[in-house]
Amino acid sequence: MRELSGIWKAIAAVLVAAWAGKLIWTALTVALHPVLQGALSLSAGLVLVFFLYPLSKNPPWSESPSLKNTILFGKRDAPALLDVLLAIVAVVPNVYMMIHWEQIVVRPGIFEYYQLALGAVQTILVIEATRRSLGKAIPILVLLFVGYTFLGQFIPGFMGHGGFPLEMVLMQLFMMTEGIWGLLTDLTSRIIALFIIFGPVLFATGVGQSFIDMAAFFGGRIRGGAGQIAVLSSATFGTISGSSVANVATTGALTIPTMKRLGYRKELAGAIEATASAGGQVMPPIMGAGAFVMAEFLGIPYVWVLVAAIIPAIVYFWGVGSGVYVTAGRYGLTKLPPELMPKAKEVFSPRRVLITFIPLGLLVYLLVQLLPPQMAAGWALIAAMAIFILIGGPLSLRGAWERIKTLAGAYFTAVAKTLAWLMVMMSCVQIAVTLIGMTGFGVKIAEVIIAIAGMHVMLALLFTMICALLLGMGMTTSAAYVVAAAVLAPALIGLGMPPLATHLFIFYFAILSALTPPVCIAIFTASAISGGHWVRVALIAMGLGIGGYIIPYFFIFEPSLLMEGDPLSILTHTLTALAGVFFLAVGVLGYWIKPLSRLEHMIFIACGLALMHPGLLTDGIGVALAVAGWLSQRFMPSIPVIGTRPASLSASEEEPA
Repeated sequence: MRELSGIWKAIAAVLVAAWAGKLIWTALTVALHPVLQGALSLSAGLVLVFFLYPLSKNPPWSESPSLKNTILFGKRDAPALLDVLLAIVAVVPNVYMMIHWEQIVVRPGIFEYYQLALGAVQTILVIEATRRSLGKAIPILVLLFVGYTFLGQFIPGFMGHGGFPLEMVLMQLFMMTEGIWGLLTDLTSRIIALFIIFGPVLFATGVGQSFIDMAAFFGGRIRGGAGQIAVLSSATFGTISGSSVANVATTGALTIPTMKRLGYRKELAGAIEATASAGGQVMPPIMGAGAFVMAEFLGIPYVWVLVAAIIPAIVYFWGVGSGVYVTAGRYGLTKLPPELMPKAKEVFSPRRVLITFIPLGLLVYLLVQLLPPQMAAGWALIAAMAIFILIGGPLSLRGAWERIKTLAGAYFTAVAKTLAWLMVMMSCVQIAVTLIGMTGFGVKIAEVIIAIAGMHVMLALLFTMICALLLGMGMTTSAAYVVAAAVLAPALIGLGMPPLATHLFIFYFAILSALTPPVCIAIFTASAISGGHWVRVALIAMGLGIGGYIIPYFFIFEPSLLMEGDPLSILTHTLTALAGVFFLAVGVLGYWIKPLSRLEHMIFIACGLALMHPGLLTDGIGVALAVAGWLSQRFMPSIPVIGTRPASLSASEEEPA
């Protein structure tokens, strides 16, 4: 990615300000028609992507570029001539839509060939912009669906179809509201964009540091204190960030070096941070773009998704924290040293509490009041900025101006470096979703899943899990979830699975693809910070997050784990799930009071699964197994300790990997 300077940064800043201002204004007043809103946002996103992302991932930049490089690759701080040309061309179809959207909407199916040419240009540039900003995975997926659309008549068997002419495909993509201007483009430009801005703005006001300090204050007092800080800070940071990679990069920059300094192996430090950060996307109130898409898919208020996600999120982070607790006991990792513990008067100073909790509290309150999510985010943004400018530092004009510049920088980062590629990516994925609907591909896959379910419904769920994990490899969570939900969710719902539970099931495994080899972006990010080998980091992370791989199989059958049903059932099943995920961590990671024998491994794994499964019989079996495991740990002879690492071991004294 380029770091623009001079006139190019000024142009980008004006575009960012105009786009962000339009988003907030329409969120708080009256939204524009989806086609007009989408065209405005997509044109801004395309221009910023072509300015910021060069033609090649590793461009041959130099201080004195050749004519070829000037035309194709540009400089580190300036776009190439090709980039400027593509940015200008990308605006043309969108401007056409802004001017003529009304007559196109009221006359669907009627087109001129020059309009189809504009649609072809739009489609190609959206795919190219996605390739530049996110790599080849999503464009390849989209191109596969394009090929399937045109060549379906040559595919034998039930997966084939009659094929579609080029004119019909382009008309559907560009001239119909179900095409590029469909749900994902509309949702991103109308709702998701505000939440993408909300996280970096809050972080710029100091909320991120407040979360880390609070995590240190509470988590540092528990065994494995440095690791518990990573878990709690990632969970709290997840409330304002929907990106596992951003979570790793932000909190991990502080927590991973601290863990290594206090005796954690580099692979373990990276794994703890990656596992906790991946779970940030399931932590309400901001669960990433996928959760907003889920609400639109289901036609329900976003707050229903938020409420349903609370218990699974708590179980996930409790499981990761349990894994850290167990591992800390195994390796002799203690609480955080007193000198590293933040003071209560600093963590809970009135200024920090107001700056942290008023915007988040206002956001949750407005969502619970069932206001449109974009309006709730807009008012929360205004509250966050006003409070920060007024009490975020010295009460002087100079101090206020510095805080305004800080906020401006946060807006530029959020819009230019996150929202731009997300806007383009969602429009690109929308192309795939449109073609899935046109060709009936989703229906055909649904038939396959239903056939598999004829043997056993768990096989259908296992197939769905594998598909979601595979789609998430090399793609963002939102893209993986959207494609998987479009293809797989109708089949599971047709088998009698609850719609919300089905979509959350797919969403969870799209998220866990960030931890699952071979393509696991959260693992790669954490490995880069910790210096550990990514395969070892991934294996440890999957063990720490084992509860996350299992809890979806329980909540899809038990509504109480999604906050549905009577309060007693919800409370009981939540407590047994928390106990179950703790004993599952004990069984998988191999330590409780002392290292586990092979038999104890099996006892505690069975105990955890039994307790996680809601029901009196399984709860009774789980309790009995827990007692048996405790008695074995307490009275059976000890086996040799695998290894210990004193908490005082410094990073420089760390054992070789």
